[in-house]
Amino acid sequence: MYDFHVHSIFSADCKYSIERMATEAIKRKIKLIYIADHFELNEIPGYDMTFGLNEYKKEIQRVNRKLQEIEVLSALELGCDKSQFSRFDELIKQDPLDMIILSTHKVGGIYLSNEKFYSEKHTLNIYEEYYAEILDNIKSFDNFDVLGHLDLIDKFKDRYYMDLEFGKYKNLVSDILKELIKRDKALEINTAGYHTILGRPYPKMEVLTMYKKLGGEKLIIGSDAHLPDLIGFKHKALINTIKKLGFANIAIYRKRKAHLVRL
Repeated sequence: MYDFHVHSIFSADCKYSIERMATEAIKRKIKLIYIADHFELNEIPGYDMTFGLNEYKKEIQRVNRKLQEIEVLSALELGCDKSQFSRFDELIKQDPLDMIILSTHKVGGIYLSNEKFYSEKHTLNIYEEYYAEILDNIKSFDNFDVLGHLDLIDKFKDRYYMDLEFGKYKNLVSDILKELIKRDKALEINTAGYHTILGRPYPKMEVLTMYKKLGGEKLIIGSDAHLPDLIGFKHKALINTIKKLGFANIAIYRKRKAHLVRL
């Protein structure tokens, strides 16, 4: 079993070391994890959510030497604003990693958790802005491997009283999936959604079914774990589910190159 999205103390919102997370993964019989910490550049000096990539890789290498029962690979969960993509390109050239997950946590510079984004907008407009931001990011930036938690916006449905059936915005999602396939990028299935009121992964099954019908094949499964107890959460059950949808492989990235492995 694999977990492609695990956080560590290098993320501002996680307090556990890489070694602690890897040790827990071993207990759960996981043979490969990606440490994919938050990496966000910001135009405001002093507000970057960044860290030294060289130090990061050295710590991952140290843990690999110490723990022979697991392979730990290097990744980032990139949440840059569009204006900072070129700056990220320069940084990553100096310290290449194994995998980059591109995640959209904000729209127009406003975090999805901020009620300002939802204020005085119809629900359809909110969804249109969110998915348009994701599509624009994909079209503007190619230095990533995987699109993270595609329908994260659904997490805020209850908080901001949003009720919109998938059919009303499915064409927006379809455009994103087509662009991913065209650019040979993978789609993440993120099990953190099980811990929310949604009780299901990101993205929902309708999106995964659409991805398959459009010809999408590349998938990863990540727990987005910020706590050791959440590593690999519901992965076995999810693998059985996606097999039923017709998916046969998972994409393993090493040095940014994908290799398909049977589920």
